[in-house]
Amino acid sequence: MSMILDTRAVSPTERTEYWAAGIAEHYFPMRVESFGSATFDARLAGGAVGPLLVRSISGPPHRVARKRGMIASADPESILLYLVRRGCCIVEQDGRSCELRAGDLAVQDTSRPSSFEAPVGFDVMVLSFPRWVLGGRADAIAARAAERVHGGRDPVVRLAVPLFSGAEMMAEGPGLTGRDGDAVADMLLPVVLNLFRRGDDAAAASDALAARMRRYALEHLSDADLGPSRIAGAHHVSTRHVHKQFAAAGGVSAWIRQQRLESAAEELRSTDRPVSEVASRWGYRDPASFARAFRRAWGQSPGQMRAAG
Repeated sequence: MSMILDTRAVSPTERTEYWAAGIAEHYFPMRVESFGSATFDARLAGGAVGPLLVRSISGPPHRVARKRGMIASADPESILLYLVRRGCCIVEQDGRSCELRAGDLAVQDTSRPSSFEAPVGFDVMVLSFPRWVLGGRADAIAARAAERVHGGRDPVVRLAVPLFSGAEMMAEGPGLTGRDGDAVADMLLPVVLNLFRRGDDAAAASDALAARMRRYALEHLSDADLGPSRIAGAHHVSTRHVHKQFAAAGGVSAWIRQQRLESAAEELRSTDRPVSEVASRWGYRDPASFARAFRRAWGQSPGQMRAAG
């Protein structure tokens, strides 16, 4: 990864202030409190894998805190995943705190006050997941903020750590962008969800997201460009996730087509609008295509259904 901050670039007396200013510029505003280190030798390196930011942070004993005013001034609206690799640290949020040692994991929500304290020298990797990437799962994960996931006891952690370390390697140099970066991010998401979900929270969040997607689609059935990409964009998730949410209904395109044809059939029975107008209202610009789809769905033509009342 590229070196972003290195306090050795300035004199020892300027390093704490330099670190605070650099963190605010490259991360977000935080108050830095040094624990009396004579040299304050700290480094921040970073890169990106798709929409995820990967950071490596090492430094002497110190504490950083994020207050409400700082959040109001700048908030990336992300969930931070900490992996401690050396030393220990104390993560606080929402009235909870946990001590993390090498191999342990925890999360914090950048949109709420929090603190990170290292009583000894430390080295951590931080993965930043934007809320729009997590979609409806973000709140379920954030509800586990400042709760220790024990690296020595959880078998999922033992599997996850090499994956996170692999993401760090991919963030080297220019990072991993485009479809490859998005694919790696999609691979990491279910791992994070399994690490931090609580009971059925994840399933409930997924069900709520699916309901919002269906409601959105029903409200925009008459839009010709309604499809997986538009639904994904409206809910800040990947098209792959949209397809997954509609899989039980035969797929998103099939579900939209069925809803449109049902609405068209009801309009034909209850109004005298021309068939071509009904077709256009429900996303079919070509009346012939509408007629073929209608016959496949209902076994009769639009005119026959209208005549039958």
